Amino acid sequence: MPFTSAFCISSSLSWPLLWGSISTAFILLYLLTGKKIHSPNIKSLYFIILFLLNIVLSFFINDILNPPDSLVFGKTVNHLFAYFASFINFYVTTFLLFNLNSEAVSPYQITKIITLVLFFSCVFAIIEFIAKNIFSIDFDQIVPHPAVEKMNALALGDIFRSIRARGLAEEPGHFAFMINLFLPLSIYYLFFSELCRFPKWAKTTIVSTFIIALILTFSTAAFVVLPISLFLSFIFFRKYLIKHLVKILIGASLLILFALVLDTYVPIITQLALDIDQKTSNSGSMDDRTTRAELFQTYFKNAPILNKFIGYGPSGYLKAGLEADTDSFLVLYQTFLFETGIFGMLIYIAFLFFLLLQIKKIIFPLNFFLLFSFIMGILHYFFISNYWYPWYWFVCAFIAHISTLSQFLSVKA
Repeated sequence: MPFTSAFCISSSLSWPLLWGSISTAFILLYLLTGKKIHSPNIKSLYFIILFLLNIVLSFFINDILNPPDSLVFGKTVNHLFAYFASFINFYVTTFLLFNLNSEAVSPYQITKIITLVLFFSCVFAIIEFIAKNIFSIDFDQIVPHPAVEKMNALALGDIFRSIRARGLAEEPGHFAFMINLFLPLSIYYLFFSELCRFPKWAKTTIVSTFIIALILTFSTAAFVVLPISLFLSFIFFRKYLIKHLVKILIGASLLILFALVLDTYVPIITQLALDIDQKTSNSGSMDDRTTRAELFQTYFKNAPILNKFIGYGPSGYLKAGLEADTDSFLVLYQTFLFETGIFGMLIYIAFLFFLLLQIKKIIFPLNFFLLFSFIMGILHYFFISNYWYPWYWFVCAFIAHISTLSQFLSVKA
């Protein structure tokens, strides 16, 4: 899952897409041979099917009945394929693969693999950061990224202007998104699964590596989303966590103290704070986001009633008269609302609500860390619109699968 850009075959063919497609082909072949995949809960798949049917309907009305020029139509077909490839490969296929042998797929095994994958990715990102900023090595020549060949995004601020780490992803913010999503699941495995045999110093080192890599992305979204998601998760499970309140406060205090001491020697926390402050005040990035948000409001408000309900279809902003790239939306929910309409957005909200209900059925503390990751995904998509990454759909499929395993369900469920 980390290789969404680095070492990819081309800018449009990533390794997750390739292996996801192979997995989908395997599932289809498996079913065509007359075998069945038994799952006590496939309701979440209905939401995905309805969402994709809505996309197809919108495509038919906007692009088949009223065909645009060939360039726009070609881009529309690519985006239609992206919708199907993302939701089928990364959610439906993942969920079905989990259910091929439910007894062999436990949260402990999955979170262990996620921890190892995330550790590898973060170590890679730290090496990349050091190579670029300390040794001035052209790291992008060593590790090809077909989509964005050269990454020179700088951390803002007055202390030091460093090239942000992007790891194996296309951009630093996208890599930070992956760290945020997998961090809670890794913490669960390391400290709460009771199956991790690493010594405490190794567990602490691993989590520190995650945090350092996250800081080196200098992602404003990541550091806005993380505390808000943690707070909401605490509120949701407050009756379980109140007895651990003293330990939580002590742990938080030690973490803050460590960060302050570290910052006196290596002022990377101060640099991060300055970077966030500049991005949220007077940066070109913020101006660009504001402009695109205003375009969305204007064009959706003035859209014909049919387009408001079923959307403009894949890459609908082009059919509405907006410019490619410069006018595309940077928020997933704006993209979904504009391209799938109110119907599509309601289906997606229902899908998220269904998963939230599934989380409530799962035992504590696993449900807490799943909710933490789930909320971070929801909030982070207010900052990006790249639904074709596998990470969040994997987490959603993981939640849906665990909620079918009786040994991980709470008594009340």
